[in-house]
Amino acid sequence: MTVLEWRASEHAPSPAGLIASAGIARQLLHKLQTLAADELSHLSVVASRDLLVLMGPPELLPWLDGVQYCAPHPQARDLWLPTHTGPALSCDLVQAALARRLGTQALLLLNEPEQIIPLADAAYLSADMLLWLLQELE
Repeated sequence: MTVLEWRASEHAPSPAGLIASAGIARQLLHKLQTLAADELSHLSVVASRDLLVLMGPPELLPWLDGVQYCAPHPQARDLWLPTHTGPALSCDLVQAALARRLGTQALLLLNEPEQIIPLADAAYLSADMLLWLLQELE
């Protein structure tokens, strides 16, 4: 397995999403319950038992301690990265390599924990979806 080197971003982009571990996800979901239905409809989510990725306009993303913010890379729009770090390799080359293996789709690449998260099946949020997610995290 090839290990990808990472480095700090010189210019952090505006966040277009956030990444919450399971320990912080409940706090995030409770905070999202304060949003109006029309605001929730502008947010989408990808969730697993270990991680929750929330995507949407920066003004609707809650600021919470312990989450990572992410955004698509300006030169590789299907490659989402944490805003504070990125691969040492050219992002367009990383995106091309991932597309050869996983197909052309939006992917979030994380260094800690090291993983690739497909974003294509993100679901739009609603009050019912928030309740379901909260129940699943119990």
